[in-house]
Amino acid sequence: MKLYIMDGGVGCTPREIVISTGAPIDPTDMVDIPTMMVLIDHPDGKILYDTGWSQAERDNFPFTIKEEENVLNRLKALGVEPDDIKTVIISHLHVDHAGYLEFFPKAEVIVSEPEFNEVMKLYNAGELGTPYNKLDADEWMRIGMNWRLIGDEGSVVPIADGVSVLSLGIGHAFGMLALLVELEKEGNVLITSDAIYCQENVGPPVKLPGGILDADGYIKSFNRIMEVAEEYDAKLWFGHDMEQFATLKKSTEGYYE
Repeated sequence: MKLYIMDGGVGCTPREIVISTGAPIDPTDMVDIPTMMVLIDHPDGKILYDTGWSQAERDNFPFTIKEEENVLNRLKALGVEPDDIKTVIISHLHVDHAGYLEFFPKAEVIVSEPEFNEVMKLYNAGELGTPYNKLDADEWMRIGMNWRLIGDEGSVVPIADGVSVLSLGIGHAFGMLALLVELEKEGNVLITSDAIYCQENVGPPVKLPGGILDADGYIKSFNRIMEVAEEYDAKLWFGHDMEQFATLKKSTEGYYE
């Protein structure tokens, strides 16, 4: 089993979204954040975790992405085509994590059950907006994606040998899936996505982000992540930690095994 970290480009967001001080969001105080996509070359079939920025949102968010940084071209550079992907795991359906999903119609798409259900409610009511994208949802509905919904909040759910998702309830989003990978040489890693943005959120002391839907749910998810990381002796790889991301081996440099 090989794990490739694919660089999906650099976004820019108000600092208050990442580390909250309780102050109003200042649109002039911005920080850069990386976008991470993960390919697992597994003996039972290739697994993709997150698909990066939506094509439809590029004019609405201040971020820098080169053409080679979208998920299709990152995969192509590794000799992988969309139809080669057996399973797509989406941490949550925000625009910087579920873009290009429509290019994987043959894959099983695994997503949090509460996340999917609430997003579909908003979509059907004509109320789906930022940080989601209606144009993306239009494509998912038109194609008829092969969805698999994961509930069991707090549970570690096996997906393949050595690959599991940690199902998290409402917090940053309506529901999230963190990714737990048990690697032979690197050891165990738990990729948090936006359930924990960065090391600074962990502290000590713990610092909440501003970009959360439910504070109590976020704290519950945070605590569960820390429990699972201790249980599996897993390193935490955060969703948008520029400093940590710079230290990780990217797909252009090699892979983890």
